[in-house]
Amino acid sequence: MESRQKVIASLIVIFTVFFIAMIVSTTLNFRDYGIKTATDRANLTAEIVKIGLTSHMVNGIMDQRDYFLDQIANVEKISELWIARSPTVIKQYGEGHNNEVPRDKIDTEVLKSGIIKSETTETTSKSLMRVTIPFSASEFSTPNCMQCHDAKEGEVLGVVSMVMDITEVRMSSIKTVLYNMGLTVIAAIFIFLIINRFIKPFVSIFYSIRDVMQSAYHGDYTVRVEGYQSKESQSVAKLLNTMMEKLQHTFEELDKKVYVFIKNKNYVKEPDPLININTTIERLSDIYKFKQTIENDKELEDIYNRVAYVLKEHFKLDDFTMIEIDTMNKVKKIVYSQQGCHCEILNGECRADRIHASVDSSIFAHSCELYNDDGGEYICTPYTISNELSLVISIVTKDKKQTEYVRTIMSDIEDYITTARPAIVSKKLMQTLNQMARVDQLTDMYNRKFLDEFADVSIPQAIRANTSYGVLMIDIDYFKMINDSYGHDVGDEAIRIVSGVIKDNIRKADIPIRYGGEEFLVLLYNCEAENIIKIAEKIRVEFSKKKIFASGTSFSKTLSVGCSNFPADSESIWKCIKFADISLYQAKESGRNRVVAFNNDMLDDTEVGESY
Repeated sequence: MESRQKVIASLIVIFTVFFIAMIVSTTLNFRDYGIKTATDRANLTAEIVKIGLTSHMVNGIMDQRDYFLDQIANVEKISELWIARSPTVIKQYGEGHNNEVPRDKIDTEVLKSGIIKSETTETTSKSLMRVTIPFSASEFSTPNCMQCHDAKEGEVLGVVSMVMDITEVRMSSIKTVLYNMGLTVIAAIFIFLIINRFIKPFVSIFYSIRDVMQSAYHGDYTVRVEGYQSKESQSVAKLLNTMMEKLQHTFEELDKKVYVFIKNKNYVKEPDPLININTTIERLSDIYKFKQTIENDKELEDIYNRVAYVLKEHFKLDDFTMIEIDTMNKVKKIVYSQQGCHCEILNGECRADRIHASVDSSIFAHSCELYNDDGGEYICTPYTISNELSLVISIVTKDKKQTEYVRTIMSDIEDYITTARPAIVSKKLMQTLNQMARVDQLTDMYNRKFLDEFADVSIPQAIRANTSYGVLMIDIDYFKMINDSYGHDVGDEAIRIVSGVIKDNIRKADIPIRYGGEEFLVLLYNCEAENIIKIAEKIRVEFSKKKIFASGTSFSKTLSVGCSNFPADSESIWKCIKFADISLYQAKESGRNRVVAFNNDMLDDTEVGESY
């Protein structure tokens, strides 16, 4: 039901209720008025009868009362009139003329109670009212009732009963009601006409505004307000139409401009530009907050963890792996895995990285030979970070529904990866620079800068964890002769060969360091004393077998090695390095090409006093 119809229906209901209430009220008021008038007349008549009978009694003409009563009964509106004596009066004076005894229960009840009683009888043609009024004895009245009657104070001596015609009162009330009905109907019609004349224009523009708002709610801002008929509605319509034109133009321009910032190729625009703007701004806000966060991260691993957090919390992925591929150094590294990597990517070539496109097993089963097929599906997508670096995200799905979902969010994920790209490149560059600052470029071993940081950070931890290190100080015998005889290029080659032999004969947990020109330091992690000598001997022997080529010829060289044990020899790593250096000096002095372990006898009195 429309608002206009609701208003009219509401007015009809209100007027109907008011009309019915007015009719009922008028009818009841007239009826009550008629009854009250008849009751007052009956009381007056009864009082006249009482006075008349008393006068007849005082004057001694009680036997002539019938004439008096007949005259009273002939008064207009009184249909019947009779009196009834109480049992006390009957006992004293008899039943009187015309059998003046109670005629019905009403007379009897009033004689007993002394309370006026009335009842109304309605027929189609008449309305009759029966009233019975008691006469009570009192010695304080004039004349004194007790002088003539043997009765008690307040005892009922008799009643006057009469039947009165109140038909005229009923007819008057009906006429009044009909008049009021006519006037009310005329007034209602007049009011409805006025209300309709004044409210119709406002209702019409209301419906037009409603249509405009409904269209705008559904994204259509082209509908305008129409149907205005008054100056007020015309003013409202112009203001609203102008506002809708501005909104339409603004939303369309915003939708076009903001959409440029979204890189999601699968982004489906809604018909409502406001929804598009809101969606786009929410996405940009999330990406901006992500960008601000990763810019303040310290390490590259922190950024990868942020990306993983977005994949887990924002995209609700529960099984994925992120692989960093460094094409320049031919290095692949799993930087994050939610439930373990499901493929042998570290042992083979990544298909997604090779073809620079997503690999989707739901499109073609067994697309990648490196994937361990366990019944699930997977989508591997490469994202280019720089010319030398790419990030592959491998997402494992449980069913086709989840696979479809992953397809829809791949471009959304790309927005985050693209946002993170500058920070990843920056942190990767810093990581490379830090590594270059701590790694010797000729041998790819750690340098003295790394040793300084290692000694400050890791050695205190090693002492707390009761971790030991074997310390080897290695030097090429007669290295200066190589540079003098064959040049520095051959000398550099000899250094590279030594570094290769050292790295081939130690574990991954051990730390090789280029300590000086041709001098090397090796820290053997948790190595027992006897094994320190064995490893040093192995390095010495293996190097002596190597050939160094120079100008069409080749030659071999030897090494001297000094050993110490941290913290067995000293709880200071720098003292242990010095002790290994002293042992190396002893090896040189005792003929070179040998391994010498440190003992306290190597320290002279001067050296014992030094703070090594």
